[in-house]
Amino acid sequence: MYMPQVGVMGETELERVAVTPFVHQVGGHTCVLQVTPNVICKPYQENEALFYINLPEGLRGFVPFYRGVINISCDISNSCIKFYGEVPKGLARFIPETYEEEDTLTVIDHGIQDSDCKQGLRDWSDQCVRRQIDRYGYWSEGRSQKFIMLENLVAPYRFPCVMDLKMGTSHRSPDASEAKRRMLEERWMSTTSSSLGFRMCGIQVYKNNSKSYVSHDKYYGRGLDKSGVKNEMLNFFHDGVSLRKDVIASIVTKLRQMLAVLETQCAFKLFSCSLLILYEGDSDVTNDSRDVPMAPSFDTNVPSSSNDVRLIDFANAIGISSCSKEDLASKAGIRFGIQSLVDLLEEII
Repeated sequence: MYMPQVGVMGETELERVAVTPFVHQVGGHTCVLQVTPNVICKPYQENEALFYINLPEGLRGFVPFYRGVINISCDISNSCIKFYGEVPKGLARFIPETYEEEDTLTVIDHGIQDSDCKQGLRDWSDQCVRRQIDRYGYWSEGRSQKFIMLENLVAPYRFPCVMDLKMGTSHRSPDASEAKRRMLEERWMSTTSSSLGFRMCGIQVYKNNSKSYVSHDKYYGRGLDKSGVKNEMLNFFHDGVSLRKDVIASIVTKLRQMLAVLETQCAFKLFSCSLLILYEGDSDVTNDSRDVPMAPSFDTNVPSSSNDVRLIDFANAIGISSCSKEDLASKAGIRFGIQSLVDLLEEII
């Protein structure tokens, strides 16, 4: 059964709770914060919120579940950055009552059971938070900021392996300055975005032999050619003991299902969104009971799955009725990139 969004759950009384940086963020340029073990949040963008609210039924299994809007405040003192959100009391009961020192920006431990396995995780979430504050002026003058709440896609995993791919062959940024448009065009043309229809924006992979993570960021991904992307795929799907061909085969099946849905949906034109590939890094966990994702609850009793694929980041999703003739004629959507990804993965197995 599909759970109602937070905003329509009938909760009117709000409670101030601690919110923490999301340690498993591997890509993007804006910060992602964790509200509960199953709920994260990211800065509000009207276009993206409208996409989730008007989401076509066929896409529901291939995007995070939308949980409504939350106001996030920021407290900076003694060189520590802490975040707080105003949430309905029905959601607050799933959040720890205290703000532990390790949940501040200076030390990010949450979500990792074994301190040894933190070795190799990048502090990308740290960098994104600081960029949000220093470059984008968030929380200036003590003002709270609006965020949207989404399903935490890594919640079912003990040691989540995550790959973030920026999809599409070119950008769409009608509101950008001419200088920024040229910069974006050069970026897309100088990376595998133009040839493969996607480029790597970040990975984290758990290696069972070393009991630690290996991570690469978007700057590393921009320097990869097709051969480099294939090698990075091999690295991502190798758990330190063996190449997880079983996971690759399952991911290919799910990508084909996603592609079939995208070919038939006619509500939105999707530009430069991202694709997340996830799988369980613990080689002892082999349960793959979820072919189409089920709606998660707010507590930690979510269905487990050994792998998943989801589309995220819909700031450039446009309703077909609002598309210009140029948008409708554009071939810069994401289907070509997904097909290229399927072809590349099939070469590996």
